[in-house]
Amino acid sequence: MELPSNLAPRGEPSGALDFAPAAERILATALRLLGGRRAHLYRLDPDGETFTRVAAAGEGDAKTPHGGATSADIAMSGRAVRERRAICTPDVFAEPDLSVEPSALTASEGAAALAAVPLRAGVQVVGTLVLADRAGRRYTDQELALLSVFGDQAVLLFENARGRAELVQQQHEAFALARVGRLISETLDLATVSDRIAEGVLGLLGVHSSAIRLSRPDGMLGALALGGLAKEYGGAGEVVPAGIGLVGRAAIEGRPMWTSDIRSDDRFQLSPEIRERNVRVGIIAGLAVPLRVGGEVIGVLSVGSPTPRIFTAEDIALLQTFADQAAIAIHNALAREVLAKQAERLRILHEIDRAVITEQAPVAIAEAVLGRLRDLLGVPRAIVNLFDLETGEVEWLAAVGRHRMHLGPGVRYPMSFAGDIGALRRGEPQVIDVHALPSSPHADALLASGVQAYMVVPMRVGGELIGSVSIGGERADFPPEQVTIAQEVATQLAIAITQARLHEQVARQAAELEQRVQERTRELEAAYRELDAFASMVSHDLKTPLRAVAGYAHTVEEEYGDRLDDTGRRYLATIRSSAGQMGQLIDDLLRYSRIEHHALERRPVLLKPLLDQLLEAHAAELRERELTVTEDLAVAEVTGEREGLREALANLLSNAVKFSPRRGGSIAVRSSREGDDVVIAVADRGVGFDMQYHDRIFGIFERLHLQEEYPGTGVGLAIVRKVAERHGGRAWAQSEMGKGSVFFLAIPAAAP
Repeated sequence: MELPSNLAPRGEPSGALDFAPAAERILATALRLLGGRRAHLYRLDPDGETFTRVAAAGEGDAKTPHGGATSADIAMSGRAVRERRAICTPDVFAEPDLSVEPSALTASEGAAALAAVPLRAGVQVVGTLVLADRAGRRYTDQELALLSVFGDQAVLLFENARGRAELVQQQHEAFALARVGRLISETLDLATVSDRIAEGVLGLLGVHSSAIRLSRPDGMLGALALGGLAKEYGGAGEVVPAGIGLVGRAAIEGRPMWTSDIRSDDRFQLSPEIRERNVRVGIIAGLAVPLRVGGEVIGVLSVGSPTPRIFTAEDIALLQTFADQAAIAIHNALAREVLAKQAERLRILHEIDRAVITEQAPVAIAEAVLGRLRDLLGVPRAIVNLFDLETGEVEWLAAVGRHRMHLGPGVRYPMSFAGDIGALRRGEPQVIDVHALPSSPHADALLASGVQAYMVVPMRVGGELIGSVSIGGERADFPPEQVTIAQEVATQLAIAITQARLHEQVARQAAELEQRVQERTRELEAAYRELDAFASMVSHDLKTPLRAVAGYAHTVEEEYGDRLDDTGRRYLATIRSSAGQMGQLIDDLLRYSRIEHHALERRPVLLKPLLDQLLEAHAAELRERELTVTEDLAVAEVTGEREGLREALANLLSNAVKFSPRRGGSIAVRSSREGDDVVIAVADRGVGFDMQYHDRIFGIFERLHLQEEYPGTGVGLAIVRKVAERHGGRAWAQSEMGKGSVFFLAIPAAAP
């Protein structure tokens, strides 16, 4: 014999093992003391009308199966419960208000004399105890009182069984809560957590379907996860308005809502379609409780039953406890998802920045971010478009769908597909319903790919509209978060694409400039070759007659000098001096030209041997004029073009010797490291010059003194400056009238 269904724990019949023998002993003792043919114990079901036999003793107990009941017993039990007292009758068939039909059991036994007592647990009647004997027996008040005592014992048995059942049920629920809690705490993935909650609640309450819906900013409730049979009706995309139905009421009122039969319960507003759908898929009874975190309702957990069911206070409390635990898990998973999305947003923006830094092409930039943007937004399609406002067309830069990515130009379509261009120029996204577009191959292609609506987010730079980021899918309701993310990416993409275009433009211009430079270089090289040829020609053609003039002047002086008067000899000396000066000028110009156009080959040059060689050329004059030269070469080596450095240093020494006193005096040569340069300085104690003429003296053919005072061509210091500039250095001087001058030549210590 089983424990009564309203006492036995769900799925746990083991609590009934002690109930049956104890109940039968009570009934057998009552028969022995009170006499009678049989005794039955009935349970009153929660509906308050149905009696179920749970124990029997005496004659005929084998003839009636477990759970069976006689109509006479039921009639007497109903009267005892209504009157809430012990009652009896000598012949139940003679009672006009009971209308009992004779049963096979009562007829064969003749057990028509019945006594029945209600079993009361506090104020609640939980069942009856019925004693039956042969017709005609009249029960005394003392016998009814004794029967009531046995009834009290039965009540204790009921309560004991109830307590044990509740304990087992609590243990079962605690175990189920712990198991589900463990499952949902093992991960922070939102989809996994929500699926485990939706499936875990099914066994907890013995239901066949469940749903988790989260509150949206617009007040609607969107499905997050479905469990059990709820998956079969495809309600994942369904939204429920706040205040509508069990779920909507639970969300708006923040408390549990339930119905035992949705077909007849008019307390909850439902559309006929949803009510019919629920009945069709087998959701008859339902319970919905709010998902709360920190006092705020974030959604609703609901369950459904295929048959009418009264959800007890214990059921409601259990589901709410589970929902409170589930709400924390969902909240944590949502927080993790928000962080993950934010991290992905930053990664996408970083990818765009990296593309800008590495100067990638526009199509490479779009390729790097488009797939990740589609996944982040959870849309099936994303496109980066470029606008050609002159032709009124839009061109794909890159597009990604469910299965592949299209890169590069080729796909073009009318600008009207982008929506209101004026609004886009103002930075306003446009939502386009594909069905509202004029019929065209472009619109047909969108519908064929599953795009029912798309949003166009403008890409603008400096107020200029250059294109858009488009995302599309099956619905036109793009959440604010999607719009914000798409705008962030569109802004960065606009900057990146503009930068890439500028880089491509600069690269093209640089290539064109490089080509022009190469062409100009070839032209200059040809001109230099012509100049060298011209210089050689000039050197030959000019110096040849000069040599003739000088030669004939020398011959005249040798052969006819004694015949010339002083004036003639003076004229002849002038001819020879002028010819020499012209020859020196030609030589200096040729050296200047070679320095300016000669290839610069930098090599290590030792200063000491070079200086010794140059001083040797002036040795006779230095001795004759008693000039001393001191050296302080702190830097012994310089990197440069040897012949150019030789020319520069030779001119500095010649200049120092020329402007030193006629007799006596000193010249100092030193080298030092100053920053990134090696500086060579040549100092004299000669006449000096006024510093207002500093820049002038380094110009070609510039002289501050008469030829008769200090002969020269005015090219030497120009050669010094040219050598310095060719090496990436500079030349300058410091001077004071009557005290001498210092000339400096600075050359980079290392080749650039």
